[in-house]
Amino acid sequence: MYDNIDENTHLLRFNKKRDSTTTASRRHSSTTLHDTIEETISILSLAWPLLITFVVGYGMKLVDVWFLGRLDTEIMAVVSLSNLWCTVGGFAMGNGLLTAIDTLVAQAFTAATNSTTLGIILQRGLLIMACVAAPISILWMFAEPILVSIGQEPDLAHLAQKYIYFCIPFVYMVFVSTAVRKFLQSLGKMRVTMFMCVSLFPLNYLSNLVWLKYMHLGYVGAAMHFATFHITVFVVYMSFLLGGTKFARCYWPGWSKQALCHWKPFLKLGIPGMLSVATDWAFEVCALLSGTLGKTSLAGQSIVLTINSLLLMIPSALSNAVLVRAGHHLGAGRSEQIRMCFMLSSMFGILLSSINAIGMYTFRDWIANYFAIDPDVVQAAVDLFPVAACCHFFAGVSSIFSAMLTALGKQPVVASFNLGSYYAIGMPFGLWITYTYDWGLQGIWSGVAVAGIIKCIGEGAMLLYYVDWEDECQKVERVIGNQEITISSTFKPIPVTKNPNDTL
Repeated sequence: MYDNIDENTHLLRFNKKRDSTTTASRRHSSTTLHDTIEETISILSLAWPLLITFVVGYGMKLVDVWFLGRLDTEIMAVVSLSNLWCTVGGFAMGNGLLTAIDTLVAQAFTAATNSTTLGIILQRGLLIMACVAAPISILWMFAEPILVSIGQEPDLAHLAQKYIYFCIPFVYMVFVSTAVRKFLQSLGKMRVTMFMCVSLFPLNYLSNLVWLKYMHLGYVGAAMHFATFHITVFVVYMSFLLGGTKFARCYWPGWSKQALCHWKPFLKLGIPGMLSVATDWAFEVCALLSGTLGKTSLAGQSIVLTINSLLLMIPSALSNAVLVRAGHHLGAGRSEQIRMCFMLSSMFGILLSSINAIGMYTFRDWIANYFAIDPDVVQAAVDLFPVAACCHFFAGVSSIFSAMLTALGKQPVVASFNLGSYYAIGMPFGLWITYTYDWGLQGIWSGVAVAGIIKCIGEGAMLLYYVDWEDECQKVERVIGNQEITISSTFKPIPVTKNPNDTL
């Protein structure tokens, strides 16, 4: 019955007039089993390519670490510090700002009457990121004194500055690649980004091999690998968009003055999205704080962090799929379907996060002994796994809730819960019980667990009791309607296709 279903089948642009007449009788009726199965298949068809994408991306990071681990310790320290600076001091902010594309493009995909509106939203994102890239590049030019001022060794900071100089020309290129990736995923083209990521894996390995092993260039080689990799990513994405696809014909009207308008709605979503990445650093903050508890605690926690990061890819893939699916339902005005999407994704999130958490707890001894031989390190990891399993469960479930709120355009709500639960309550609580009652690693992670519980309950309650799905659909119609482009005579409007098998 579902043999012809693929990732495109359920990501249709719907005719609202048609929907209002053919589904009016269903909006207030009970959901059928057929609807539930169809929605389940739709969500999973989006999620599994994302999971592969995340796993392959994680694998590329492991390859980088493997090659760096065979170099001098100082080189590895320089590259690690530089990459941390680049991520926290630039790329994470850009990724947060570009969550506006996740929301607006997914909604416009089914709400816009003119498909080139989607291209204009992408143009706005590219222009805004150009404005952001300039001050970030200037900030990076002064990385050395900033790193020294926060306690880094002067020699290490000096070498890190040289590495960062190599990265500055590619700041905007990384932002463009991220924007294009988010754009494609918001269209539901998860398999496209999956195939791109898989194709980049051998190129990433080859680049490491050439620059770090054969040419023996040290941290300069690592910087050249950074440049080579991101240039390749940029070329692959742009080649796909502009060569042999329907993107230029259907979504791109050419550079337009329209992209200079309506920045406020984009920034109202993007700036809170940038603040929301604070949650992503909760576990990294734990890693930094654990360094004050001794090398054994730091080593034991590294094992737990590795397993936690790997397993979090599963709910993360699901949450990204839900964001896109919910955005498409919102744009099409299908309030009953988005309600069903929320309920199904929540059940999947709870189920998968529970399985992961139970697995972390059940196999904690085996995992710890597999990764370490020092008895003290093994015991530190074993003792931490129960608390980490709790953290993992609530982080996984809340990622689904956050994705649904992001699809609704409620990034400010997500940012408020993130900052309030983690940095106003959770972290201070964790530090208090760690150093007051000598709880060690368990104390720090208990703070993360408390924050996760608060965030999960808060966002869940918001979605269950304070969101009117019909009203949200009407809001989306107004927002996208205000951004509908008025194409000049230079560009011919292209109506949104209703072909069920629409692809790029």
